[in-house]
Amino acid sequence: MEVADHLTTEELRRSERGEKDVYRARSLRIVILAREGWPAPQIGLAVGLSRRAVQERVYAYNERGSAGLDEPRGAPPQPVLNEAEEARFRERVAAGPTPEDGVCSLRGRDFLRILADEFGTLRRLSAVYGLLHALGYSYLRPRPRHRRADPAAQAEFIRELPEKTAAIAAAHPGKRLRLFFQDETRFGQQGTMTNVWAPTGSRPTAVRQTEYRYVWVSAAVCPETGLAEGLISPRMNVDTVNAFLEQFARRIGPDEHAVLLWDGAGFHTGKKIKMPPNITPLTIPPYSPELNPIENLWHYLKSHHWSNRDYENEDRLEEAVIQAWKHSVENPQLMKTVCAANIYRAVN
Repeated sequence: MEVADHLTTEELRRSERGEKDVYRARSLRIVILAREGWPAPQIGLAVGLSRRAVQERVYAYNERGSAGLDEPRGAPPQPVLNEAEEARFRERVAAGPTPEDGVCSLRGRDFLRILADEFGTLRRLSAVYGLLHALGYSYLRPRPRHRRADPAAQAEFIRELPEKTAAIAAAHPGKRLRLFFQDETRFGQQGTMTNVWAPTGSRPTAVRQTEYRYVWVSAAVCPETGLAEGLISPRMNVDTVNAFLEQFARRIGPDEHAVLLWDGAGFHTGKKIKMPPNITPLTIPPYSPELNPIENLWHYLKSHHWSNRDYENEDRLEEAVIQAWKHSVENPQLMKTVCAANIYRAVN
């Protein structure tokens, strides 16, 4: 095959070495081999194309130069679903599995069947995942929601929060309000598990204790500044809460006032609670951990620091808490991310 002199062989080689598009790089390889005298059938064997396809690449290069190296890709793929079907499909995803699906969570093969049975569309599994990703879906682990949670009460709490914080600000003129979220967690020898990297198809193992010693960790975090305060204690009661509040109050700036959002646990609401004057508490609705973003901190510490390990006694548990606190919680930028909350931005 004759090859036009649009580019020298060396120029073609340099272009091939720097080309990131694999199809264009293949066209360059075809032209180079043709320039070196290879016949079309041998070039086809070398690059995995037919003799005719090789000849078409060379003819295109001869006619249009570098522009002829772009391979035709055919018509753009047709969408899996039209606009109306996409809306129905989104509703189906949001509704979750039905009793007829027979599963607790819809996976790729379930959507493969749903597309065929409910939308009359047959697709490969890869196309199903492509559709889900194109529509903005990911396979995520949901946050726990208590079955007795009251969505109406939660919505009312969020709606009224700006008004409540405005009243607190008016009662403390000259003070900058800082919104903190507070909670406690029990950390002990009833260990948790988290993911590890391991060979595909294997079943890795990790330590999980089933003993009964533990410590309590109390914390408060401001999502705006990333400031965090914590306390380790052997038990949780009103005296522990008062000790934490006294310690926390000392961290609040002289020109600031803290609004402390916490749950309605008995040791938060007892008559013996001694609330410092620079802190005003607000109680979130019952059974609403999703309204308290410090819950994310406990998930983060367990998955990054406290899982897959064993602890001999309370001293080892306390050391683990301190190490995790120094490594993560004392990083304000990390805390802004871990404890970020829409409920806070609505107030700001």
